[in-house]
Amino acid sequence: MKKLVFFVLLGFVLNQQLVAQTCGTRQLDPAIAGFLKMIGYTDLTLEQLRSLPIEQLKFAGPPVRPYPQEDVKRIKITADSIPVLVFNPLHKPNLPIVINYHGGGFISPLLPALEYSLWQEAKTYGAIVFAVDYRVAPEHKFPAAVNDSYNAFKWIAGHGSELGGDTSRIALMGNSAGANLVAVIAQKAKKEGISSKIKLHVMNGLPVDCSPKNMETSVSYQENATGYFQTKAACYFAIETYAPGQYTNPEVSPILTENLQGLPPAVIINAEFDPLRDDGILYAAKLRKAGVKVWDKCFAGQIHCLIGLQPDAPAQKEYENIIRMAMNESFQK
Repeated sequence: MKKLVFFVLLGFVLNQQLVAQTCGTRQLDPAIAGFLKMIGYTDLTLEQLRSLPIEQLKFAGPPVRPYPQEDVKRIKITADSIPVLVFNPLHKPNLPIVINYHGGGFISPLLPALEYSLWQEAKTYGAIVFAVDYRVAPEHKFPAAVNDSYNAFKWIAGHGSELGGDTSRIALMGNSAGANLVAVIAQKAKKEGISSKIKLHVMNGLPVDCSPKNMETSVSYQENATGYFQTKAACYFAIETYAPGQYTNPEVSPILTENLQGLPPAVIINAEFDPLRDDGILYAAKLRKAGVKVWDKCFAGQIHCLIGLQPDAPAQKEYENIIRMAMNESFQK
């Protein structure tokens, strides 16, 4: 009965929050529409996703872009030998640390095609980026990704200075599945009494309620079920592959954690044409209610994780400025 009441209240809060925040006018950015056409994007049904060889999904991605290899170190950390890429294109010591957790539906590893953007991220924010290549499903189901991600955070917090980072200025950053892991890591750190080591956590395209119920009742899941790169079917497939039967576990659906007080400041980025939009809106509201400092923005006309934006696009610049502002404020405390 308590769970039933909780979900009823959760749905009520979500509906209220949707009324309060208007993201856009349901007009897809023409540049993003052109991007989807250029890459030949087509939707796949849940049945099609289930029938494809998993390798086709694991290793799908954009082409590899070159960057100076002297700007990255490839290391393995902890007793589990977790692969981590350390990007320092500035080649300076005592830089702030960004611990990055990649997206990919808990299925894709850290692909070579993502490395250029991580290198660019280090330059953009004047930081050392530690990119964690956590274990992925279906070979390694939940909680492998959580364990790797959290253990990597603790190792970097203790050893990041050895690689030129300032461990008093640590930000966690993640896209999509990685954003989910960032939320979970921050909560786990709070439980262990070490959340003060995290000065900021940044989540872009954040899934926080991975239950089928949410996917069938959330307005944004219905509005953006197909046609905009990230689909409802892909969300279903990702979570059933990663954490079958674990949908009400707070380390899978972190919004189910009742007490969020004392978490680090947060940046939450949402996109109008993203099935996960309302998850991010609701989590931002719950964090604020718990007294957590939140910078959040829902980008009109954009798709999941702001995919397809060009580096000089106004929305991309605004996104970067939000993170810079949050870093500057959070790192001073």
